[in-house]
Amino acid sequence: MRKGTKNQNRAQVKKKASKQALPSSFSVLGDALKLLKANWRSLVGIMLIYLILNIVFASGLSGVINNFSIVKENLAADNSFSNALSGLGSLLGSGASGDSQSGSALQSVLLVIGSLAIIWALRQLLAKKEFSVKDAYYKSMFPLVPFLLVIFVIIIQLLPITLGSAIVALISSTLASSGTATFIMALALVPLFAWSVYMLSSSVFALYIVTLPDMQPRQALRSAKRLVEFRRLKVIRRLLFLPLFILLAMAVIVLPLILFIDLLVIPVFYLLSILVLLVAHAYLYNLYRGLLDAK
Repeated sequence: MRKGTKNQNRAQVKKKASKQALPSSFSVLGDALKLLKANWRSLVGIMLIYLILNIVFASGLSGVINNFSIVKENLAADNSFSNALSGLGSLLGSGASGDSQSGSALQSVLLVIGSLAIIWALRQLLAKKEFSVKDAYYKSMFPLVPFLLVIFVIIIQLLPITLGSAIVALISSTLASSGTATFIMALALVPLFAWSVYMLSSSVFALYIVTLPDMQPRQALRSAKRLVEFRRLKVIRRLLFLPLFILLAMAVIVLPLILFIDLLVIPVFYLLSILVLLVAHAYLYNLYRGLLDAK
């Protein structure tokens, strides 16, 4: 009887969750951009500090410059759209990794610091509280250790797709595989990718929950799991929308510059790569709030 009652309650909760309307991806993005536009004066100082720290300590700009010099050489030989698209991919790769191992490590440290400052600032803005740039960087650091522990869990959850991709790349490079064999190996990555995305669809919100006062990492991860319960597929669709939007926006802005005004490529691309962190957190935080409101 108890088991039946438990299953009935679970079915009722699932039915209720399926009827709850979540804001669409475009609605979440629109709200995020409105928030950033309305409070840009409060956020520009935070991003300026983050930009300067990246240039001075992480050598992020030098990586972009080095990669773009290669892109320019390729475009000089063939100024085609396909070469420009390949150049954009090269720039995106340089933005994701530093110019050296130490640069990559420092980029990761700055990413954590910048993320904590942005999350803290977004929470203050939505609570209609004023703050200074110093407050954003000082007061946001109190949940640093719990935040890092949640990131560690996320890194573990990325292992299926990371290891799977590495194995497929190794096999492809060592064997003269046909197109069919390569396609089959790529297809084998789909369940691994789905597994990682499934786990990340809740854990990513733990990054915001764990920054609340007196919140433990395990408690944050459990709360995040309950937050997406019975509506995980809807959440996954909204999460996948974010990288697609960012890639499309970068392509629309940077590709014409690569083809026609290459002098502006490096500063514009680097500024955009810095702003991506702000836009991503604004989007995810608004989605998190939307999930709370629809709970």
